[in-house]
Amino acid sequence: MGTSKGYEPPKGGDWNSLKNQMGKLLTHPEKKEKVVSKFIKALGGSEDFSSSSKPSNVSGGGGRGTAFKSSTARSTLQNVGTFFSDIHRQGLHQATQSRGIDLTNKTLDETKEALIEYFITPAIDSDSACASIAITTVIENLFDDISEEDEIEEFLKDVITSDKAKNIVCGFYENYIYELFSRIFFEDRTFKTNQNDAIEILEIVKTTINAKIATYQCSNNIANVNFNSQAGSDFVQGILKDILEVLEVEKDV
Repeated sequence: MGTSKGYEPPKGGDWNSLKNQMGKLLTHPEKKEKVVSKFIKALGGSEDFSSSSKPSNVSGGGGRGTAFKSSTARSTLQNVGTFFSDIHRQGLHQATQSRGIDLTNKTLDETKEALIEYFITPAIDSDSACASIAITTVIENLFDDISEEDEIEEFLKDVITSDKAKNIVCGFYENYIYELFSRIFFEDRTFKTNQNDAIEILEIVKTTINAKIATYQCSNNIANVNFNSQAGSDFVQGILKDILEVLEVEKDV
């Protein structure tokens, strides 16, 4: 959670309106859906942000804009989907060997760390930083259900054909969107109030994102997706767009 030192949150238009709403969350928590909705709109809206591969000005009509894109998040999820599909079809050894991942004599924790290391991307912007945190969380959660080294292959082999696949796809985007919010605003809120208030605000936002995404029915056909194709790319983009649309809708309060 949080940002690197010196990170400057975006300003102008939708961002200023969002920060004003966010500052009221502690006294008016009923505004939580409005804050999440305004955040998605400030990023560019569900359609534009879910397809954005190049940084663009999303200032929302006034002041300095800040560049945001979702290409690393989408490519990360596509890579994850391809990996687990290959494990299901080829087995863990071949799927990892073809990617240069050496799991020889590794413990459970070492195997987990090796996979995380493979999937994360150098943090050069908000997209890559938050995608790496999100996939780390997803893999760690997945390995929480494995207790012994000799269970790893059997467990991972069935991920893409079980409910765990939906948890990976929607869980990744859930964590990614929250980390974007946290990265953009944590330092700013800490400066304007205090760290405890900032953490409480972020917890309200996280709970709201989780609750709203829980209403979205993640695709039941994940096992049939050829992630290593244009169709796979379209699939992960479509899921992100759908989830962002859910978050963008706000109830009248």
